Amino acid sequence: MPDSKRRTNQPAVPKVLPETWKALLAAADDFNRLAPWVWMHDSHIVGIRHPVTGEVLLASILGRLRTLFALLVYRRTSGHRWLLNTILNDGDPGGLESEDSAFEQDAIKVEFTPKRVLWKEDRAIMASAGFAPTVKRGNGWPLFRSLVSGGFPWHITQAEAETLLFALPRVAAAARLARECPEVWGNHLDGEVAFLPDTFDPAAGELRREQLDWHPMIPPPEPPADLVSFDDPTLARLQGLTQAKGFHLEVDMGYSTMAVTDVDRPRFPKLALAVDRSSGFIGGLRLGEITDRDGAETLGIVLLNALTQTGHRPETIRVQRSRVAAMLSGVAKDLKIPVHLDAELAELNSARQSIEHDFNRRQ
Repeated sequence: MPDSKRRTNQPAVPKVLPETWKALLAAADDFNRLAPWVWMHDSHIVGIRHPVTGEVLLASILGRLRTLFALLVYRRTSGHRWLLNTILNDGDPGGLESEDSAFEQDAIKVEFTPKRVLWKEDRAIMASAGFAPTVKRGNGWPLFRSLVSGGFPWHITQAEAETLLFALPRVAAAARLARECPEVWGNHLDGEVAFLPDTFDPAAGELRREQLDWHPMIPPPEPPADLVSFDDPTLARLQGLTQAKGFHLEVDMGYSTMAVTDVDRPRFPKLALAVDRSSGFIGGLRLGEITDRDGAETLGIVLLNALTQTGHRPETIRVQRSRVAAMLSGVAKDLKIPVHLDAELAELNSARQSIEHDFNRRQ
């Protein structure tokens, strides 16, 4: 995912109560001082349940490789899928293409960074709370971010701050137990989640190994792709086009690096492209609407525009993502156009890079 540098003309920063900030900053500082990444691995997943909603939250600690120091609390089915695929399948997105998987995280994060990494809004919050880290050198400053599928990393809300405030001391308690008893996780396979009791109170005493409730978890399945479809008159018109030999249409649809503003945060919309393999002619180009989450509507418009502009049905449609092939499968069958997976779409990828480079340069 592109870096999280603050851009101009963006949505307002969510409001979090001052007392929540003070408590959260103190809890984050305690966690950083504990430095659980020294002995914890990101596959040592801690499970907790939200005290209000009962939602299952999966916490993972990063820092063993000494490149990024953070606690991520994964939520909802999409977050669980991303984390468990990372742990169990070496990051294979399990249906999502690797190019898109970085955009699909659904988590609340506190990352510990040098002060220079903070945005001005982060600095203002910490100054208002009178916060200074006890870890004086290196990665001492907590950076809080909300991650959602397709979203730009953004400031946390009051509810997200409360979730982190609930999670931090409980994950810290599990980490202290792992430090004292390294065999706790050593006796369990990757994908087994150590759930804390719902009644566990870290202020009342240390966590004991017999309190952990271990559950094996596998990545939830990816929801089936939405299918591209045309109404009957449009389909009949396209079926009437001649099928041109030697005309191969390169088609793609995936997250763009071109961040656009939405109500609550900047987002990365889906970008659909259709390019003539032989000439490089861009027959269709469209950024998806935020409501078109899977991109099927956007992909259909681009395919329709490409066939209309060229005046022919292609001999084949070439795609590099299996999910795009699935989305086109029905309409391609109706139009008698074979869809082939192709690892490298040279003309399309060149056009995509040029479009995104020009857009980002103007921002």
